[in-house]
Amino acid sequence: MKKFNIFIFIALVSILSACSEDYLVQNDPDALTSGNYWRNVEDAEAGLATVYRNLGATDFWNITEVNAVVENFRSDLVVPGPDSWNYPDWFSLSTFTYTAGNSRLTIYWRDAYRGLFHASQVIEKVGEMTADKISETDKNQIIAEAKFLRAFFHFRLLNNWENIIVIKAMPQGEDDLAKPLVSREEAWAFIEQDLTEAIPYLPEEYTSNKVGRATKGAAMAYLAKAYMYQEKWSEAAAKFKEVMDMGVYSLVDNFLSNFDGSNENNAESIFEIQYSALKTNNIWLGHVYGKFTSPGELGGWGNIEASENLFNFMISEGQTSNSGDYDQRLYQTLFFNHPNVSVFGQTYEDVFGAGATKLIFRKFMRSDVPEYDNDPYQTSMNIPQMRYADLLLMYAEAQAMQNNNSEAINAINMVRARSEMPAFNGTEVMQQIQHERVMELAYEGHRFFDLRRWGLLETAMQNSGKQGAENFSYQQHAFFPIPQDEENTNPNLHNNGF
Repeated sequence: MKKFNIFIFIALVSILSACSEDYLVQNDPDALTSGNYWRNVEDAEAGLATVYRNLGATDFWNITEVNAVVENFRSDLVVPGPDSWNYPDWFSLSTFTYTAGNSRLTIYWRDAYRGLFHASQVIEKVGEMTADKISETDKNQIIAEAKFLRAFFHFRLLNNWENIIVIKAMPQGEDDLAKPLVSREEAWAFIEQDLTEAIPYLPEEYTSNKVGRATKGAAMAYLAKAYMYQEKWSEAAAKFKEVMDMGVYSLVDNFLSNFDGSNENNAESIFEIQYSALKTNNIWLGHVYGKFTSPGELGGWGNIEASENLFNFMISEGQTSNSGDYDQRLYQTLFFNHPNVSVFGQTYEDVFGAGATKLIFRKFMRSDVPEYDNDPYQTSMNIPQMRYADLLLMYAEAQAMQNNNSEAINAINMVRARSEMPAFNGTEVMQQIQHERVMELAYEGHRFFDLRRWGLLETAMQNSGKQGAENFSYQQHAFFPIPQDEENTNPNLHNNGF
């Protein structure tokens, strides 16, 4: 399949004269400005492409060295790999010793707001385009995609900061650049509004040359997730069920193929960030997730490893699968010392040495070759943001929280069946959902937020055995502090406790 091409949007510039003499003022009639750029549907699509590009961080390093670190290093399921010890700002996130000046959280905040400004520009400028420049259908769809993306960026921020600045429009003057934080209720309401307004104008599916763009199902799923995060259980369950009833999504047979580049934009994918191995205008459209994940023995950098806590979770049901083995997700998530584990055709001990105990993530490595055989240096595998399995487990949670346990169990068992696990028929439904989310979603950036939503952050850290977990304080670490750089330039922002 062809992917939606992500490329840099032409900078929109206005030439302002500093001189009063007319003969010194030179205006280029062909120059593109924010006033004359939006001429046709091609311009509108190019503007939208800029917003999509900000999803994966505008620098190819940032998807791993910022996004992956921010979204995973605070979890009880991961530990910094040996190379991460060389990066204090990464390590401090894992050990809860970071400050408001941490560069990782600062860049994450900055990248999200860059995306928000681009999205708002598209919404406003495309909204002003007349019928002679763009059809009503194209106009509505492009605006709807930009609204989905604006909601997505706000969601990212609200997951990591207790209060955020909400961007509802492009800044019109200096005063608009120093906005105050808003309540979580106001932020959630705006996310709901953008998604609700986007849904009617988004298609269920795209032709192959536009695969990867925001769909109706993605907008509905994120609206349901927003409801769930606010404990609007009935609204969340109903909206998740609408997505399930669309008939568009299903679980793929091969769990690992969601993460190794072999089966991108598949039937399980609700929304994933698109990448390419191409390089255009000296800008890479890929990323280095494979190098980040892979240990030195496989040609990577060893930036992240699985915790012993995760391994214990994953073997906790014992060898109870329908094949008499452990849950298949264990073998598709981790490389560990076991006779049944193949590491790109070699035994675990052939690669890591006799008696080795390293717990290495299998997710986000190539399907066919280890990193030392990766050519080119960049990798093009997409990064899933929401999968149908995730949606089924969120639906189960929304139903369980309303004591609709039979509905919840049905959804749980749909996920378990894919991995050859026997049907669950117990009474501790929420505990099983929590277990399934570990088995299904480890190293996909959800765990820390799940624990916080369940009120289990402190307990999980106390029991994790992870270095630095003793430093965790809910008051200080459940959410990030506002980046120090942002506080320094915005008089309306103040951190407490940092």
